[in-house]
Amino acid sequence: MNNLHNINIERSVLSSILFNPATFEDVAANLSAKDFYLPSHRYIYEAMEACEREDLPIDEEFIKKKLNQQGRFDEDAMLEILSTNPLPATKAYVEEIKEKAIKRELVQLTSDIKEIAVEKDLPSSDVVDLVQQKLYQITQENSSREFRESPEMTHATIAHIHEMKKRGNSGVVGVDTGFAEINKLTTGFGEGDLIIVAARPAMGKCLAKGTKVLMFDGTLRNVEDIAVGELLMGDDSTPRKVLSLAHGTEKMYWVRQNKGIDYRVNESHILSLKRSRNEGKHRHGDVVNISVRDYLRKSKKFKNNHKGYKVPVKFMEKSVEIEPYFLGLWLGDGRKSDVRIATQDREIVAYLHAYATRLGLGVSRSDENEKCPMYAIVNTDNTKKESLQALLRQEGLIDHKHIPQDYLINSTQKRLELLAGLIDSDGHYDAQCNGYEITQKDEHLARQIKFLADTLGFRTSLKAKEAKIKSRDFTCKVYRVRIFGNVDSIPVKVKRKVAQPWSVKRSWNQTGIRVEYDQVDEYFGFEIDGNSLFLLEDMTVTHNTAFCLNLAQNALNEGRGVAIFSLEMPAEQLMLRMLSAKTSIPLQKLKVGDMNDEQWGHLTRAADEMSKRKFFVDDNGSVDIHQVRAKLRKLKSQHPEISLAIIDYLQLMTSGGNRDRHLEVSDISRGLKLLARELSIPIIALSQLNRGLEARSDKRPMLSDLRESGAIEQDADMILFVYRDDVYKIREEKEKEQKARTEGKEYKSNFFEKPEEDAEVIVGKNRNGPVGVANLVFQKACTRFVDRKMGIPIEVVQYNASINPPEAKIDLPPL
Repeated sequence: MNNLHNINIERSVLSSILFNPATFEDVAANLSAKDFYLPSHRYIYEAMEACEREDLPIDEEFIKKKLNQQGRFDEDAMLEILSTNPLPATKAYVEEIKEKAIKRELVQLTSDIKEIAVEKDLPSSDVVDLVQQKLYQITQENSSREFRESPEMTHATIAHIHEMKKRGNSGVVGVDTGFAEINKLTTGFGEGDLIIVAARPAMGKCLAKGTKVLMFDGTLRNVEDIAVGELLMGDDSTPRKVLSLAHGTEKMYWVRQNKGIDYRVNESHILSLKRSRNEGKHRHGDVVNISVRDYLRKSKKFKNNHKGYKVPVKFMEKSVEIEPYFLGLWLGDGRKSDVRIATQDREIVAYLHAYATRLGLGVSRSDENEKCPMYAIVNTDNTKKESLQALLRQEGLIDHKHIPQDYLINSTQKRLELLAGLIDSDGHYDAQCNGYEITQKDEHLARQIKFLADTLGFRTSLKAKEAKIKSRDFTCKVYRVRIFGNVDSIPVKVKRKVAQPWSVKRSWNQTGIRVEYDQVDEYFGFEIDGNSLFLLEDMTVTHNTAFCLNLAQNALNEGRGVAIFSLEMPAEQLMLRMLSAKTSIPLQKLKVGDMNDEQWGHLTRAADEMSKRKFFVDDNGSVDIHQVRAKLRKLKSQHPEISLAIIDYLQLMTSGGNRDRHLEVSDISRGLKLLARELSIPIIALSQLNRGLEARSDKRPMLSDLRESGAIEQDADMILFVYRDDVYKIREEKEKEQKARTEGKEYKSNFFEKPEEDAEVIVGKNRNGPVGVANLVFQKACTRFVDRKMGIPIEVVQYNASINPPEAKIDLPPL
């Protein structure tokens, strides 16, 4: 076991901290107490961490005092550490301790594998899942990713742009904000200030990797493969444009639908639910958009009354060569090698004769011994008319049964006719349940049939089962698609399969849900326009970094150093946005490398300039306040020119404990404030606002709208709200248009989206100055805020009565 621990190295590192406490920050950025092998060493390191948190000296006396209080002090272990020579440099030794700690965890994992695989006798699929989960936890917990430096990020970003091109073508006292009106109100960001920048959530939706989303063209796409500018299918069958992407690590939850697919989302994901009953002012069918985090806090009654829901999709009509009903018949009961269809139903035979007449063709019948008669639409007069079998071959259907995309993505009527053909040939009507069942041996075709029924708004399910023919001792796997809802709208022709109208009061397109915690994992998401609702693969409906990046860019332009903890967006995406803002090249053009020679010149010069800046990004995606403190202290000591730190965003951070979320946020905001004072730099933390402001006629944010904890308002020296009125105007116009369409009316809007929008930065709190409104312009293509033309006066509302001087005592908030 010697290769799994090294007691001497552990003693040397602990000795180095005791003799030179300044080294603790370097060690703390990479090691935790559990990484030490000996329990006595773990206890001593935990005591060191406690001293650091409480701003006590990290020395023998204070450590001894803390361990004696816990009954854990080992005098022999302490003497051995003190008698060990301290190290001139600890980095290599810290890495060795971390390496052996990981190995010990992996050894423990092998024991766990044996236990769950052999002793617990679990299915192999469960064993693999548990092992993957434990291995992921080990890699996450032992991640010690450092800051990524500007040259690396810049070069990676430029390489990406080139790759895309190949494929397709003085009144300021503190840190200058870069905005004249904000500077006049704030005199810049002061040293030691905690600044909160708050805005309404972009209503982004974040899903687990592999979750399929319906695109506007009817195709399905994994959420991680969606790109900015692409169109998703909205809940009203109109497009939703992807405005930006998100990717990070967060607590993930399973949304279990009683009558729908299960899908996995992050804690911030917005669930779109419908009310299932009338009560007071609340009406059946009212839509509620609520985050997973807030949903989990709701009462059992609320959860019972609010259901997941799905909607039908309206696609544009396309002309097709083969009648959809015939295609459904052939897919269900046709020979895959030719045009013949097996049937004994006179309604289908009558249809085949009528369809043949419309085509100018005839119908042939062949009878085989004791088998169902076969019918074929054929050319009976030897003319050169194109045969129906030739059309099937052109669609790639002969010997390869499937639903071609033009039939799957077509008008509602054509899709209903296609489904009717499938039911009349291969479907069974269950009168007791008033639903249909189609059984297929081909899994791909079964999934296409389910998708077809989903897009029409029916409640569907697909299950695999084992089918047996006892007389032939034959067994095979089949896939059963079940379809319920207003199935009487399906124009079946076979009389015995005609469905009854839906008479149950319960809505078929709503379903109860359960939300279950899964694990911390990576998510992918996006911000979309319109009402922010889009569809999953079974038509289930699901639901402001720019300003802070502009502040960072302005500080870099002044020669200052900037550090960003990006908990949601990868470093390359941050750099893309900053290069877009700096060069005035639209972000979408940068992403695909679609630029002229002049723009390439601007980009090259801007990238060269950015690579020389002191700009650092930690995009690890999962940090707590203790890690932020250790990493930022270390960075500041290595690069004294760091003058600004940004946290994007506060609600994604944790305090490192399992406390109530409001208390966690209090710990985080207090910790950031103390860290800003200690390092003498302003720290900007992005924060979300409560959705309650959406109910007000005036959507401008107020201090009471800050999300999750009043401690944010208490700890902040300055609170800025970003407000763009056009965002709500666009939403109102979309809602009016949708309402008119529902009522069968036309609506012509006189409102047009502008490339530049008026924006307000509302200074809601300013500990050392006035509050008021700064008027800016938001340039959408470059995600950039700029000053309006000079000369517009600043609207000063009031002065804060209480101004705390820098040396004022800071009391912890009451718990």
